[in-house]
Amino acid sequence: AMPDEETSNTRDEIHELIGALDLLTILREEMEQWLEEAQDASKEEALENVLGHLEAMEEEYKIRLRAAESEDLES
Repeated sequence: AMPDEETSNTRDEIHELIGALDLLTILREEMEQWLEEAQDASKEEALENVLGHLEAMEEEYKIRLRAAESEDLES
């Protein structure tokens, strides 16, 4: 039987979310590295803000991924 439209949309969404999360993780790890190497306080503060934003986005995407995965299991 063909999977219904809903299921394949959810699968696509799951793959997109995983890809986005991978990218966010890479960016966050780079920012952490830059933060360790930051010489002056203003640069450090700016990087901390970016890092905080990336961490928040990462959490948001994890929540979306869990939601999409449970939706996929139900279908």
